[in-house]
Amino acid sequence: MARSFALIFLFASMAVAQNNMAPPKTELFYSQEIPKAGDTLYLKVSIPQGWHINANMVLDDFLIPSSVEPVAEGIKFAPALWPEPLKKYNEVLESDLLLLQDTFTVKLPITAVSKDYNPYNAKLKFTYQACSNVCLAPKTIEVFFLDDNEESSLILYFLLAALGGLLLNIMPCVLPILFLKIFDLMKKTGESRRNMLKWGLATAAGVGFSFFVLAALVAAIRLTGDAVGWGFQFQHPAYTATMALGLAVFALNLWGAFDIWMPGNTFKIWERTAKKGGVLGAFAYGVLLVLLSTPCSAPFLGTAVGFAFSASIVELFVIFAGIAIGLSLPYLILSIFPQWTKMLPKPGHWMVVIKQFLGFPLLLTVFWLIWVFYKQAGEEAFIRLCILLFLASLFAWLSGLIAKPGKPWRRFVFLWLIFILIYALSWQIWINPQASSENTERIQQMDSLQSEGHAVWVNGTASWCLNCKWNEKMIFKDEKVIKAFAESNVVKIQLDYTNSSPEALNFFKKYGRSAVPFDLLLTSSGEAILLPEVLTVNAVIEALEKAN
Repeated sequence: MARSFALIFLFASMAVAQNNMAPPKTELFYSQEIPKAGDTLYLKVSIPQGWHINANMVLDDFLIPSSVEPVAEGIKFAPALWPEPLKKYNEVLESDLLLLQDTFTVKLPITAVSKDYNPYNAKLKFTYQACSNVCLAPKTIEVFFLDDNEESSLILYFLLAALGGLLLNIMPCVLPILFLKIFDLMKKTGESRRNMLKWGLATAAGVGFSFFVLAALVAAIRLTGDAVGWGFQFQHPAYTATMALGLAVFALNLWGAFDIWMPGNTFKIWERTAKKGGVLGAFAYGVLLVLLSTPCSAPFLGTAVGFAFSASIVELFVIFAGIAIGLSLPYLILSIFPQWTKMLPKPGHWMVVIKQFLGFPLLLTVFWLIWVFYKQAGEEAFIRLCILLFLASLFAWLSGLIAKPGKPWRRFVFLWLIFILIYALSWQIWINPQASSENTERIQQMDSLQSEGHAVWVNGTASWCLNCKWNEKMIFKDEKVIKAFAESNVVKIQLDYTNSSPEALNFFKKYGRSAVPFDLLLTSSGEAILLPEVLTVNAVIEALEKAN
């Protein structure tokens, strides 16, 4: 009889004690970034102080056990593994209770995954009954990835973006402009802290402005429904050709073939501004820094950008702001601590020689860009671009001959307007390159090989991606790597991202990336092993050892 009254009291208290416990804090995460069969999905639960929930099994039929139900397409789970419950005697019910309290973790082993699954679309239905001095009615909540951890995750991706942006400064794409920045620093040896701070802030402003424009472009393209990824502007031959022409003209300017100048007082004002801190020039350097850095990826950058391209518009801008901060950080530090520049040589005539020398790294960049254009647009368009480069050089020489400073400025403007008109008409009339992609067939071939039980190495690359070329030449052509591929019988399939390829981009996004380099090993059992952007020989060999 006492037990019956106790149960009546228990359920009566459930009716008056609703919503007395705040929902438990929950978090979902995998044991691996790209989970496979044999890995584990974890549900971390934190119960508010002074409360507990029933374990997954109860000793009384009147109590409701806790349970989890995974909802995920393409992933199969074994039954959940619960932690050891706490056994506590309840005097009211005159029986033992099995409880879970504080923070605990539920494990869901993964038994199988399909080829086209997205592990981060999974969710859990978590049912629990909370009790303290009284018990509440059972409640079911849905737990999603990032739902309860979205703010901290955004902070993490922001930090990764900033670190990736910082590392971009030592990537090969940025080296030509880095030489120019060092040259600019040499000219500023001994300048005041105020002028140096102006210079650093202007450089950072140029970087920030450029990334803001890039983020706005990405957001606009996404709103149209088109796929877009990191370095997307280099997938358009018109952009590649324009950059090649612009840098070629810039190199000729460094060699003294012609001067870029403004008429009368305008030039004097700019000259005075430059002497006061080089604000306009520093801003332009910041813009050029971004234009040249985007075909490169860097450690940590791929993860952050992969999140940004699938996140909300606000989060996209936050991640791009992180990259801008990281990329401009060295210049900001040097402007805050100008005494460090005193270690550089003092200005002198030798700087004229250095200035001319710096034209050669830019020329190498031009050669690289026209090679990229050749890969994008074919032989005929490549020859026509070379003709335009010849014309650009001719116009630069004519500008230095008949439109140099002191001559009527209209000559300078007229000459370059003619060249811009020729370039625009040439592109519309007799360049107009067309590109095709074989990525659809290659993805189908990959699916076929996987269905036959073959291990497949998917290599995403692009002609404009210098990190990719480094991996190809220094890693994949290493004798140890070649031997490891031969012994493992892994089939290598390459996805070309040189031109716009929604098929390749969608494939990358399945594994949390939106850029190249992209290297993924799909083992014979269907396990997905995603490798870092910057490869090492040991990392490739260790992955191949798991192929079969």
